[in-house]
Amino acid sequence: MKQKITNIQAVPELPSHQQLFLNGTPFVVIHTSLVEKFGLRIGLEIEAEIIEKLIAADEVMRAKNYALRLLRDAKDNIAVDVDGSEDPRPAGKPKIYSKNEMEQRLERAGFSATAIKTTIEELIHSGHIRDRKYAENWIVRRQKTNPRGKTLLKNELVDKGIDRETAEQVVANVETEDEMKVALQIAQKRAKQYERLPIHVAKRRLHGFLARRGFGAETVRHVLDQIF
Repeated sequence: MKQKITNIQAVPELPSHQQLFLNGTPFVVIHTSLVEKFGLRIGLEIEAEIIEKLIAADEVMRAKNYALRLLRDAKDNIAVDVDGSEDPRPAGKPKIYSKNEMEQRLERAGFSATAIKTTIEELIHSGHIRDRKYAENWIVRRQKTNPRGKTLLKNELVDKGIDRETAEQVVANVETEDEMKVALQIAQKRAKQYERLPIHVAKRRLHGFLARRGFGAETVRHVLDQIF
């Protein structure tokens, strides 16, 4: 059933939006660009289906603009991931959001599932969301601030919403030699706590410590051979 647009008024508190009146009744506040895009004008009769599309299009536009502001403004030295963990970056370097992180931020802002899905698809297509790049950067930061073995790195990426295939591919690029070096560095530091223990006890505890940090059996064996 068609309804007539009887008035279109500016919204003082939202300069970029306008209030649409249908049959003399306030109906919806939409972005001015949508008024122009759909050729809305006083006296025009439109179907309810078109009105629904207008509302949906407006929400998608607002969701995308919100997401782009997050991407543009996230330039602090220390950011906080959605899971509460610190995300250290060089000063002025924008944060890269993963698909999962951006979905959570949009959900918190109150956008609908449909608007979020459409926004995420557009951001991925435009290159604003790159899970692989996010995973690569995250591993570099992690290894500098709180080193982990490949197994734990992969599991942590999956927990952050990175798909398992991407996580495995990125982690596979971590050089075994680099992982061995990292394992040896943290093992040497940890071993100082076991100096007064019998060697077999210290060795067992260090083995468990390295395993919990995600280092593989071969790496752990090699490190223990160098320390004891």
